[in-house]
Amino acid sequence: MKRVVLVLAALGILSVSSVMAAPVSYQSVLTGKVASTVSVGTSVTEGQTLVTVETLAGPMAAAKSTVTGTVTAVNVTVGSDVSRDQIVVTVESK
Repeated sequence: MKRVVLVLAALGILSVSSVMAAPVSYQSVLTGKVASTVSVGTSVTEGQTLVTVETLAGPMAAAKSTVTGTVTAVNVTVGSDVSRDQIVVTVESK
């Protein structure tokens, strides 16, 4: 019985760790010209701005991280046009 419990506990830990290290793609919530982006390899925290877009009111966050992790892809460049719902950044969560 102890062995069964230990095996189940180990499987539970493995399944949680694989879920925690998943890539998360972020979409822009705004349309406009990209003002700034994070760089690939940057460590980010939850709530950190990933991409800003120029608006009439000035630069605004178009995508913010919801996880702590490392940026693995940036799909836009400063000065390029971005559309709402376009995937702009991917973060590998920790």
